[in-house]
Amino acid sequence: MNSLFRCLTALFLASLTFTTSSAQDLMRKIPSNALAVATIKGKNLTELMSLTEFNNSFIGKELLAKQAGKSDHPLTAIEDAGFNFGSSFYYFNQSNDSVTYNCFLAPVKNVAQVDALYKNANQKFNVKGDMRSYYNADSTEVAQWNGEMFFFVLASGKKEYFSQPDVRERLGLKDLMDRSLDIAVDTATAVSVDSTYTENIEAAVEAVTEPPVKVERKTVKKAKESKSKSVSYGAKKKKPYKKVAQEKVKEEAIVVPVDAEVVADSAVAIVTDGYGDTAGRHTTVYSEDDRKKNALIAKWTEKMVTDFMENKDNRSILDNKDFVKSIDAQAEATIWISGVDKLFNTYMPSTYLKGLSFFNGYGSGNARLYLEDKTIRMASSMTFSNEIASVLKRVHKRKLNKRFLKYVNEDHMIGYLGYALDTKTYLEEYPKLMSKIYGSIFAEEIGMAADLFTLLLDEAAIGKVVKGDALFIFNGLSQNEVSYKSYEYNEDNFESKEVMKTKKETLPDFLLMISSEDTRLIDKLIAYGVKKELVKKGAGYYELSIPKSPLALYFTIKDNIMFFGTSKSEMDNIAANRYVAHVSAKHRKTLMSSNYAAYFSAKKLAGKIPSEELGGTEKLEKTNRVLNALGDIYLKSNPIKGNVLSGQVSMDIPANQPNALKYLFSIVEDAQK
Repeated sequence: MNSLFRCLTALFLASLTFTTSSAQDLMRKIPSNALAVATIKGKNLTELMSLTEFNNSFIGKELLAKQAGKSDHPLTAIEDAGFNFGSSFYYFNQSNDSVTYNCFLAPVKNVAQVDALYKNANQKFNVKGDMRSYYNADSTEVAQWNGEMFFFVLASGKKEYFSQPDVRERLGLKDLMDRSLDIAVDTATAVSVDSTYTENIEAAVEAVTEPPVKVERKTVKKAKESKSKSVSYGAKKKKPYKKVAQEKVKEEAIVVPVDAEVVADSAVAIVTDGYGDTAGRHTTVYSEDDRKKNALIAKWTEKMVTDFMENKDNRSILDNKDFVKSIDAQAEATIWISGVDKLFNTYMPSTYLKGLSFFNGYGSGNARLYLEDKTIRMASSMTFSNEIASVLKRVHKRKLNKRFLKYVNEDHMIGYLGYALDTKTYLEEYPKLMSKIYGSIFAEEIGMAADLFTLLLDEAAIGKVVKGDALFIFNGLSQNEVSYKSYEYNEDNFESKEVMKTKKETLPDFLLMISSEDTRLIDKLIAYGVKKELVKKGAGYYELSIPKSPLALYFTIKDNIMFFGTSKSEMDNIAANRYVAHVSAKHRKTLMSSNYAAYFSAKKLAGKIPSEELGGTEKLEKTNRVLNALGDIYLKSNPIKGNVLSGQVSMDIPANQPNALKYLFSIVEDAQK
């Protein structure tokens, strides 16, 4: 991809962020068969930050400076790029069995300014009527624009398609065997042209001790006869070249000392030389194939761009009801995909998957970004088939154990991760899931494995031991001094002595809770561990001794909950009913209303990372500065509704920040200081 396009892409991303008035919307131009569509609403973003503020920001200055390096006449403001900032900008992907098109669509405000972007970057384009057209060297990158819109397409052929025997035969492409034969034949031809080459190659391969030499010849005309003798490298005595008779021009030999590696490379170059020079024939064969493929891709791309600009396909993405439902006027950015399975298969060819279907039953999906006054929020949703949706509803029917809240103290914790699903139902559905993925290829094997899985496992019993809900609480980092064995060597008698040394290890502090209605198996495991001296019994809790591990782990069972943690005092308080809980309504609601929930406070982590872990005080200060600038982060899932599973991740904005967009810019700028 050329440097101008990279620069234009950066300008587009900036222009997506800033608009000043409403104008034409190009969404209607996107074809109905688009595989994926990304939309960024400049109108929404300009309400959060003005163009002047952007131009004066760190990101704006960096962007304009980058463009200046590619242009004879740099932009002084983002609005001078020539695009219509009053409308949305789009990316969409079209794909078929042979080619993929990555497309960028932008509205134009001043076509002369867009022309200037190319002229000032010394990029030529054609003008026909009111249409401008730019093509890269092989025409697989095409840009067309007029006074209404700018359309850029980057096309790439699919290896799977061009590897098909019938396609290769039709296009006259060499297969791997033909290429190998061509290289072998050309090698033989190259060697037979001049016996001197053969002797030089053999000598180069046998090089041993003496410094090699490289011979450069200045003649370009064919010799009538050759009386030269080879130069031997290594232990053999070197013999000088004799003059070679020419038709008109004498040959002058220049002897230059070079490294052995250079001689080896030269030998390889000669072997693979189909013309008697230094260009490898194999490269020519591959390049010829690439030229043929790119010529066909260019032809397809030209037709695709022409059809798009002339609007020959009247079917629009707006005819797709699922896409229309994903549109939210309040979202600053949206990404929509027509089907997870389609997207996966597009970039992971079936020749590699061998017919496997990892996303069978997955439908369309979307993600939407909201930059609000007090929060940054990203919401996402996924559509499933009726069968998959039914399974998800049954697997997700379990909620988090309410008793977990008795052992949560948000004053101490830095973050948490909780999940709740029904283990029994999941184990029952697991064989069916494997059958969907592998059944089309290994139907009999998967059937037998599913029967064996069901026979060996008692889903109901396992579901009682591990019900399927758990809560992991992260309390921070701590440094512990640990002992380890080392050896000191006596240089006088060459004997070694075993000694004990100490070092500091940075370890996580956490508490993990897992629901269990049947702890008989756990009790047996504890008794076995005590017997083998792997488990030490304390006052109502146990300590697990992990060989060669600096991490001390304590555990106990209480209220049908298995507790695992790194704090001895915390485990002692849990076992003795002394634990003091503190959970706000916000955390309580987040945990109890979601099958998946997470929380992280960057501010609480600031100051708790040892400088040794980051390589010095300077990096530590920079990290702490960024952590202190970040707000609290939340993640939660929503109950499945119909065939749609959704969730969101959000980050609070500090009270001293005006809005989410300016807050993001300030974080980037602080990180670069």
